[in-house]
Amino acid sequence: MNLTLAVAFMALVAWVILGFVVPVGAGWVHLLLALGMILLVRRVVTGKKAW
Repeated sequence: MNLTLAVAFMALVAWVILGFVVPVGAGWVHLLLALGMILLVRRVVTGKKAW
């Protein structure tokens, strides 16, 4: 597991926790979803050997 994949999973887990468990309101929390998905897609597209 590399850094990109770890940060992607942490951002997605933080989004789930802050979005559904802890009521912090809408807005900036959804940036974590965007960050997590971008990093996850980047990791899938570039592959394991690129990092």
